[in-house]
This record gives sequence, structure tokens and C-alpha cells, in this order.
Amino acid sequence: MFKVFVAVLVLFGTVLGSGFASGKEIVVFFSRFGNLSFLYIFFSCVLFFLLFYFFLKNAEKILKIVEKSKAVKCLTFFVSLIFCSSMFAGLKNLFSLFPTFLSVFSITAVVFICVFFTLKGFGGLEKINLFLMPFTMLSFLIVLIFCSGRNESFNFNLGAAAGLLYSPLYVALNSCMSGLVLCKVAKTLNKKQVVLTCVFASFLIFFFLIFANFVLLKNGLSFFDEMPFLFLSKTNSFVFLLEFIVVFCGCLTTLLSLCFNLCSTMNYAFKNIKLSAAFACLLPFALSSLGFSKIVSFLYPICSVFGIFMIFYLVFKCGDSAFQ
Repeated sequence: MFKVFVAVLVLFGTVLGSGFASGKEIVVFFSRFGNLSFLYIFFSCVLFFLLFYFFLKNAEKILKIVEKSKAVKCLTFFVSLIFCSSMFAGLKNLFSLFPTFLSVFSITAVVFICVFFTLKGFGGLEKINLFLMPFTMLSFLIVLIFCSGRNESFNFNLGAAAGLLYSPLYVALNSCMSGLVLCKVAKTLNKKQVVLTCVFASFLIFFFLIFANFVLLKNGLSFFDEMPFLFLSKTNSFVFLLEFIVVFCGCLTTLLSLCFNLCSTMNYAFKNIKLSAAFACLLPFALSSLGFSKIVSFLYPICSVFGIFMIFYLVFKCGDSAFQ
């Protein structure tokens, strides 16, 4: 069961990034569609289970397809780059609360941490998730419980039916960008453990999405903030600190997964792991200057479309055995 526990934390850690932990991603893909968003979340988590299972079961085939296909490499690179830049942008937002010197020092330290763990490989990613994620999940739960007591009603609905399109986009976005990480997880799991990992990881995502969406729908004014849960927790310094830590840990764990993805993709071109690791961290850091809100609101949906194409391609290449 320990292997399953570690695998679940890695999978959940790839989804719990700055967009999820801050609430902005949940607003963009679910909450703005009103009460029907709860149904869309359920639908999304069923899709999460299916895609987690697909990646874990077909890990060896998928890694070979990625290695041979330039198109898949390019899509993986592009989506990981956008996600990675949003994590850096989210951290910049957090660190902007610090004095300038401390802010610059903090973001520089994060870049070095990313390079270090990218060079350490997948083993380093598992260890940091095992250390950070249990604390992060507990802290996020406390934040959600506190914020659920607030009620700042504001009707915001972009047309509930559109949520049917955004649900698969959200799943494709999160699944394709963590595909290489999911395939690495599969190496330590047998068939029964694969199923258990998919069930527990999907349930965790479902639980936190449902709870977070409930809180956001009660507080529609928070939709306009770059980081809704930071906005909602400002009235309590302890809860605000916890949410700060949650967003930081969410950014860091996802950032490390994405830098690993980028490094793996770049290494096909550079054939030098140190150079690949450096570029995998510095390139998205430069792109993060676009700003957190713009990246999440405009570039995430575009990446989702690319993600759907990539998943369909991988399922087609894996053939009839893809979900068996």
C-alpha cells in the first residue's frame, strides 16, 4: 500500500498547482458556470480515472511513442512550458508580498531548487511529494473550512452548457502535462496497485474540487481576484499563512513535475542533462513575465485543446488494448 500512497501523492501533486490551490483555475473551468459546475466536476473526475488508468497501464508504450514522435514531443513541450510558466508566475505573485530583496532571493532559490531536483530525476520528485503533499492537503482543507463560513453572493454565469466543453478540456490539460510523470509512476506498480492508485487519486481530486467549488460559488466576488482563496482568507492571518503555504507547495510540487517533463523532452535535442535541466527551468521562468492571471485565463484553455489532440493520438497509437 505504501507504493500506492506514494503514487497517489505524485498524481495529486501534478494537479494541485498554483491554479488549483489559489482557486483561479477552478473559477475558469468550473465555478463560473454556476450550480451545474458540481455535475461537471463529477464528470471530470470520471475522466481523470480513465486517463490515469490509461497512462499507468500503457506506460511503456507511451514512453516509446513519445520518444519516436516529434509531434508528441512538441505538444508535451508546449503544454509543460505554459504550465511551468504559470507556476513561476504564481510564485512571483506570492513573493510580491515580501520586501523586494527577499522576493528576489526567494524566486532565485526556487529556480535553483528546480534545477537541483530535475537533475536528481524522478526519485527526487517522489521524495519531495511524500514530504510536502500530506501537509499541503491538510492545510488546504483547513483553508476551505474557514472560507466556507464566508458568504459574499454574486451571480456569475457564462452559460452553464459551456461547462460541458470545459470539463474534458480541464482533464486533458492536467493529464497530458503530467503524462510523462504518470508513466514513470507505473514502473513500480502492479495491475491491482494501478487500479487503486487511479481510484484514490481521482477521489482526492473530486473531494477538493467539490469543496473548493462550493466555497467559490458562495463568494462570487472572489472570481475577480488573481488568487481567490488568498483573497478570502485575508481576514484571518493564520488561515492566510496556511493558504500562502498551500499555494507555495502546490506551485513547487507541480513545478518540479513540469521541469522534469521539460528536461526529458529537451534532452532528446541537447543530449546533455545539465544543459536540459537549466533550460527547463529558465525558459518558463522568463515566460512567467506574462503574468499569472493572463496565463491561466487565456493560455490554459488553448493548452487544453492541444492536450485533447495528444491524448486521442496516444489512445489511437496504443490500439485496442488502451483501456483493457
